[in-house]
Amino acid sequence: MRPEKAYAVEELRKMIDGASSLILTAFQGLDSMRMNLLRTIVREKSGRYFVVKNRLFRMGAKERGLDALCDFLKGQVGVVFGEDDSLALLKAVVNFGKENGELQVLGGLFQGRLRTASEMMAIASMPPRGVVAAELVRTIQSPLSEILHILSEPLQSLVIALGSIQEKKGSSASQQQS
Repeated sequence: MRPEKAYAVEELRKMIDGASSLILTAFQGLDSMRMNLLRTIVREKSGRYFVVKNRLFRMGAKERGLDALCDFLKGQVGVVFGEDDSLALLKAVVNFGKENGELQVLGGLFQGRLRTASEMMAIASMPPRGVVAAELVRTIQSPLSEILHILSEPLQSLVIALGSIQEKKGSSASQQQS
């Protein structure tokens, strides 16, 4: 292998090792202006987007035990290397693909598991973690507030009854004094 190619494979290996997620995309027909826009969007989400040579990426992926990724390498392929919030990055790439029909998610590696294109699209359609957590808290809180209401109701009735008795005693005592 020529030194340039060996260097390119080594750089791909380093990028694969440093990535928390990999999103493989087909970008046929995407012009350079929209390609630069995609790179900017990916960079804002702590990722990097590179067009790769399939043969070189295949070598780098196989050396890292990611042979299954090679099944997605058909045609012109670009790879998003995610570093931080993989879900936000995946959502950004999928939304860009919806707006620009020339970009398609082929599959990839997300949260340590190999995912197909349909799995990646399903994950991207999920609400953010904060929204799910808020819904969970609301779901747990609702029965608890009902129980609190039920338990406090007899106490309220008792307080109202005692207040009523006190009023009667107070009014009868005032009537006896007059």
